[in-house]
Amino acid sequence: MSDPNCISKESLCRLAGRSFAAFLGFPDIDRLLEKSTYFYADLTDDTLLSLHPESKMQSMADVSALRHYSQILELMTHCMDEQCSSDIGNRLTAGSLIEEYRIGSRFRQFLFTCKVGGIPGKKQICCDLEERDDRICGLFLICDVTDVHDTDIKLLRRVEFDGLTNLYNRNAGDLLVLEYLKNYPQDSAAIVLLDIDHFKRFNDQYGHEVGDVVLRGTARQLEQYFGRDSVIIRNGGDEFLVLLKHRTEAEAREEVGNFSRADHSIQYQGRAYPCTYSVGFAMYPEQGREYHDLAMKADVAMYTVKMHHRNSYLQYTPDLLLQKRTQLSFQLADIVSGIPGAILVYKADEKEEILFANDQLYDLFECDSMEELLSFSGDSFKNIVHPDDLDAVEASIKKQIDSNPFGLDYVRYRIITKSGRVKMIDDIGHLVHTPKYGDIFYVFLYDREQKADILRLAGLEA
Repeated sequence: MSDPNCISKESLCRLAGRSFAAFLGFPDIDRLLEKSTYFYADLTDDTLLSLHPESKMQSMADVSALRHYSQILELMTHCMDEQCSSDIGNRLTAGSLIEEYRIGSRFRQFLFTCKVGGIPGKKQICCDLEERDDRICGLFLICDVTDVHDTDIKLLRRVEFDGLTNLYNRNAGDLLVLEYLKNYPQDSAAIVLLDIDHFKRFNDQYGHEVGDVVLRGTARQLEQYFGRDSVIIRNGGDEFLVLLKHRTEAEAREEVGNFSRADHSIQYQGRAYPCTYSVGFAMYPEQGREYHDLAMKADVAMYTVKMHHRNSYLQYTPDLLLQKRTQLSFQLADIVSGIPGAILVYKADEKEEILFANDQLYDLFECDSMEELLSFSGDSFKNIVHPDDLDAVEASIKKQIDSNPFGLDYVRYRIITKSGRVKMIDDIGHLVHTPKYGDIFYVFLYDREQKADILRLAGLEA
């Protein structure tokens, strides 16, 4: 059997002191005391018996004049912010501490925000009360915990918040939703699920920097529309979940509808990136009491929107069919990458800005990415046509579009690739009007030399 008496209280106190010093980032207790202010006071007589101020604590520069505990308390509260000064100042008065001691509370500690020499920080006050000769006395230690506090806050944010959007991450957000549903079992609330329509396009066409901007912009939009009494979570990727607390079904539908109908263009470096969202929601407790069940129903509603028309919202109803995700795995990107031809989409305006291109178009111009193509072409259809052919090409397209009701055109012209090669291509275009971009051209481009080779292999004449 071990002997408990071999461990003295003095040894334990020394170990506790070293542990506390190490926690605050000091190598030992002596170094901690050098950087702290500590004093001993008779609270019954309001007498300061001993004071050891930290040398750099400017608010206590004139220590020789201090004789009373009330004086040092006044100095402490003077450097606190207004809320701390009122709250902690009242609890640190001699009368309050004596009363605490009488009811059995011997040790007290307080954390407060302060400004010393104009520099904001966090300080901790610890006091140990004792009775000596019928008087209540206290040993006080004031130490700077700014670095420790800031580190804890950073670690907490890293654990609870998504680093990119500054919204709750899924783990922390789910706990908050579960806590709310547990505490308000009879309250009405909504679980809203949404994702960004065609988010992959932002990364593929403009780069991941723009994709990140869109995610951060979406987070700010969600805070703007749903910030009142809600929990907003980035589930992962481009999917977000929102708990709308204390909302009736009508209120939730109105808020979600307002968000869905709004213009969500996100500005970045002088350019607007239009964003739309597929949104689904389910009501608590009418449509379910379990968080997982409600999230699944909101998910069904969201993907029903995505399957049909996107850029809209829908509340879950029992008659919604749970679509198989395999249907959704056949995305636009898969289709355009498999089509045997180069695809180009550009605005039918003066600038003729390029909006989309597939992999085959990159290959046609000997580029490796959308960024490289846009840089090479100056982000305009005008610059991919051989300069000697441009006027004739644009005149031919205009004449054909004006003379047929289908908005179709066919032209043949030369292009110059990134490496300087000249190629002859066939261009089949279709002019359409879209609500977001106005008039745009959808174009198929074929390398005539490659086309001739394919026709010969097929036994057809070029």
